[in-house]
Amino acid sequence: MNLRTELTGLPPRKQARRLAAVAAFLLAHIAKSEIDATEAEAALAAIRGWGDGADLTGRYFSDLIYSEDERGTLRRLSEAAGKPSEDGWNALTTTTMYVAWLVFQETGEPMPSDVNEVGEDSLDLLDDQLAELG
Repeated sequence: MNLRTELTGLPPRKQARRLAAVAAFLLAHIAKSEIDATEAEAALAAIRGWGDGADLTGRYFSDLIYSEDERGTLRRLSEAAGKPSEDGWNALTTTTMYVAWLVFQETGEPMPSDVNEVGEDSLDLLDDQLAELG
């Protein structure tokens, strides 16, 4: 799969709709070994929702990755270190960060520095992460 080739010519929300399928796959992978995948479910719902036209902010997506109450996919990734779900959390965090980048671009909100560093290169990273999952 070459996500960069497949997605970069599409409008942002259509990219998110395609990435919702990736996020659903990652949620299924994570759920195989995690009792609670609430953060993954929330990320999938947000990606799907924004792709389908929901009015979500970039800040909302940032909070799905890491938030002041220490919830989010990044925290779950660090908790999953060395566990079967680690690669799934890693790829889901990349997916969510890329969609956050799309949202920030569309809304014009000030972009946090870590999201500002995201771009189409993230799709190459995501391809590599998905290849590791098989």
